[in-house]
Amino acid sequence: MDNWASDIKLRQLQYFLAAADSLHFTKAAAQLAVTQPTLSHQIRELEQRLGCRLFDRIGRSVSLTQAGTLLRTYATRSISQLDAGRAAIAELEGLVRGNLRIGVIQSFSRTLFPPLLGRFISKYPNIRVQVDEMTAPEIEAALTAGRLDLGIAFAPSLDPETELEPVLEERLLLVVPAAHPFARKRFVRMVELHQQRMALLNSSYSTRHLIDGYLQKAGAVPNVICETNSIQVMLGAVTRSGLVTIIPERAITSRRRSDIRILPLRDPTPMRTSALMWPRDAFRTRAARTFGEMVRDRFLRPGLPATGQHDSA
Repeated sequence: MDNWASDIKLRQLQYFLAAADSLHFTKAAAQLAVTQPTLSHQIRELEQRLGCRLFDRIGRSVSLTQAGTLLRTYATRSISQLDAGRAAIAELEGLVRGNLRIGVIQSFSRTLFPPLLGRFISKYPNIRVQVDEMTAPEIEAALTAGRLDLGIAFAPSLDPETELEPVLEERLLLVVPAAHPFARKRFVRMVELHQQRMALLNSSYSTRHLIDGYLQKAGAVPNVICETNSIQVMLGAVTRSGLVTIIPERAITSRRRSDIRILPLRDPTPMRTSALMWPRDAFRTRAARTFGEMVRDRFLRPGLPATGQHDSA
């Protein structure tokens, strides 16, 4: 029996995946530190061995064929499994050396993450840590592709290949100008935000999708005047333009400002949950497991409320 798979080289799959990710042979070659002819030659050999084209090349444009798209899925899994095998072997040396790749959403990375990272590095100085600030969908894609060991983002998950472990829950609060009619209230019902002029995070953030879901559940359709990726811009819009906004409790650095009022929201009370994200059914390195344990100890230890209201951010 002709075992064609045994003739496929690991290097060829790595070259193919680099080209499939970038859809640009020159960029893929530069990423791999090889010449473009070398990369093209290896991919041609792979195509010959498989007996099909993996890329359509029209002028300078490159796209995956149906066969290429299919191979990309299985090649990604194969490379990921090999990486997991190498990590498992490295486990034999404990936490003496190794790598830890973490993806973190922006709001978690600014205030909650640095103390955890500092503690880990101090305790395990020979572990090389790579931290990337990413959106939740980017983290999930990277976990599935084997480019991350662990992620920290907001629930819920959008990818069935991602396993979530909730670790921290916090409220989403309404911020209004001091002169706004809502400023005299003790709390605001979500339905009262119907047609309110608002500044909100843009739709690339999972928190925005959470807010939209709570508004929809309450039957409120706000008049969104400003969308941004900056909490500071939203607060500026509140103080200078008279808009109202919804921001996470931890993003409020001071409650003593005279120009704004911070109010609870009810019916329903909007909450967001931070969670550890793991690649489902994949090997978890000891470094990743240890860091995950540090996160649990920080936010879920006995005696500390799950909302973590003792934190300043």
